[in-house]
Amino acid sequence: MLTNLQLALKSLTQNRLQASLTLCGMSIGVAMVVVVSGLGLGAQQQIETQIESAGPTLITVRSGNFRPLGIAMAGQQDSSGGELAEGFAGEAGYGDQSFEENAAMLAARQRATKPKVSKVRSPAWPLRPDEMTLLSQNIGDVRATAGSVSGNITLDPAPTNPVRIAKVYGFQPAWPEMKGWQLIEGRLLTEREHAQAASLTVIPVEVAARYWPGESALEKSFALGGDTYEIVGVVRTGEDMTNSLIVPTIFIPLQQAQDLLDQHTFDEINVRSASVGKTTEVATNIRAALRNLRELPDDTMDDFRVETQSLNAMPSLGTDPRLARAVHANIIEFEQASWEEMATSLRQAGRTFTYLLSSAAAVSLLVGGIGVMNIMLVSVTARTREIGLRMALGARMKDVLAQFMVEAITLAALGGLAGLVLGAIGLYIAQNVLHWTTAVSPVMLLIAIVMAAATGVIFGFGPARRAASLDPVVALKAE
Repeated sequence: MLTNLQLALKSLTQNRLQASLTLCGMSIGVAMVVVVSGLGLGAQQQIETQIESAGPTLITVRSGNFRPLGIAMAGQQDSSGGELAEGFAGEAGYGDQSFEENAAMLAARQRATKPKVSKVRSPAWPLRPDEMTLLSQNIGDVRATAGSVSGNITLDPAPTNPVRIAKVYGFQPAWPEMKGWQLIEGRLLTEREHAQAASLTVIPVEVAARYWPGESALEKSFALGGDTYEIVGVVRTGEDMTNSLIVPTIFIPLQQAQDLLDQHTFDEINVRSASVGKTTEVATNIRAALRNLRELPDDTMDDFRVETQSLNAMPSLGTDPRLARAVHANIIEFEQASWEEMATSLRQAGRTFTYLLSSAAAVSLLVGGIGVMNIMLVSVTARTREIGLRMALGARMKDVLAQFMVEAITLAALGGLAGLVLGAIGLYIAQNVLHWTTAVSPVMLLIAIVMAAATGVIFGFGPARRAASLDPVVALKAE
């Protein structure tokens, strides 16, 4: 095999112009595969991001439960305002087996016949580290979790403090992405700085404009708890920060805030589900797991709230209680059906786009394979006498076949490597000049090389077979 490889490289260097042109064709084909794959993968990631930003993948968990019972249970009881819903099926059923076996009816019957929830735990348990561990490690289809705690604190007497009282808001690394913070100036805190409870802070843009108008707030500082907290970033949170004009809000690592407030529980825990279609299921699993962890009896209301973005958006005040209960009872099914359908449609559109571009890339690779076959046929014709001489000296048919197959695969593989370089350049231009979203997968690069080698095998077999089938006597007479 090593001898055949050396012969293949020698043959390619003897026909540099032909080999270079063939390499160009093959490399362009592989480059097309790399670029198309990168654009397709980038488009799919962008679609996923858009789905997540538009869809309800955020689940909020808070301690305490102040909603009316029918709303708090959100579809887990009837939504008729207290009495049994119209058309309720009793234990005896209706005698129609197909109706009896209907899944929706069975679920409604189960909800209506189970013990009524009438008791309340008071005071409600806070959100402890146990809840955070449960949500981050024991719930499926959860991509990220982050907790927060906040409270007012008196700042240390220092000339660097613009006010005497500030609202300290402790957060974890995943919090800014979950809440959609927009970085205006500076940077966010790193995971390492969070883990080390660094004395650094990020402030809202409203606070920066109020207390340092016309200048940068970076490198300014707040003195509290005996430490100096340097401002490293200014963000737009997307929330109403009117109160921050009087009592400024400063965002610091969660551990620092808990120590300053002497509070080692959480005010709120945010959970990001793996996809839009999983949000309802994750919220249901969270509620069941928290009830089990908190040892709540069946007849006791939740002493916590698990709310999705869609549920939070639904009004409950100022409407008929029965209407509010009915709306909140059905929002889960509406949320799941509508957002799953949207997510499926967008993903299908992304896959169609990728398949379309991949077809174009496959044509380019086919053209490169035809170039390999062409140069191999020319090589066989030009080296007919050499082939006859090798056969006369004892070379077998499979030896000649192996020689030309190795040559074809080597040519295709070199073209593949050159194509990877061209593809990388193309993706760089697409991302940094055209500002398109791209992504590179190691598996994609491996597939590109394998496809190039496979092209060499497929298009090189015919010429190699032709060379191996030559009659040694006829080949020796060739000029």
